[in-house]
Amino acid sequence: MNLDLSNPLVLIIGGVLLLAILYFWNKRNASNQKVRRNRNFRSSYYERKKERGKES
Repeated sequence: MNLDLSNPLVLIIGGVLLLAILYFWNKRNASNQKVRRNRNFRSSYYERKKERGKES
């Protein structure tokens, strides 16, 4: 089967696939940014300190 990249069906499927990849990539990056924004030094410091206390 000859796959012609200028075929409208191939272009539409490729465009939808590209948009889906971009959508889920953006969704993942947005959730990572939210986690980073909500993180601060004080809370992470006390969490690490608490975990070190349990190990000792």
